[in-house]
Amino acid sequence: MTQYRVPKKTSKYYVPEQVYLTVVHFCRQYPLWKAELEIIPNTQKAIDYSHDTVQTSNQSDQTAEIAMDRKMISDKKDLVESTAREVAGVLAEWLLLGVGHGLTYYQLVDKGIPCGKDMYYDIRRKFYFVLSKRI
Repeated sequence: MTQYRVPKKTSKYYVPEQVYLTVVHFCRQYPLWKAELEIIPNTQKAIDYSHDTVQTSNQSDQTAEIAMDRKMISDKKDLVESTAREVAGVLAEWLLLGVGHGLTYYQLVDKGIPCGKDMYYDIRRKFYFVLSKRI
């Protein structure tokens, strides 16, 4: 099993170990959510969405269930992406590769990440801290 470096209590981005691990594993599901959204049919035209609810009939409806699953997965994916954009700005793409696909900084260097190691790790710590407050 991979070892994770949990932020220390003296860190400005301190998160308790169990919360930190929850956030890390939440992010590792990001590629799965993206793939699943490509497979699940988009039922948007069949159902009326309003903010946080999905409008359907009271009867069991497979289209509604698919729509609700798709919305739940989409919301999780959007949460990770929006937090990455907020925290990392132009480095969000690289951050998502790191936290979602588990790439190390040196693997990101091979892919052309445009920042130094200290800056990347600081952004990643801040990302996990902010996301832990949102999930």
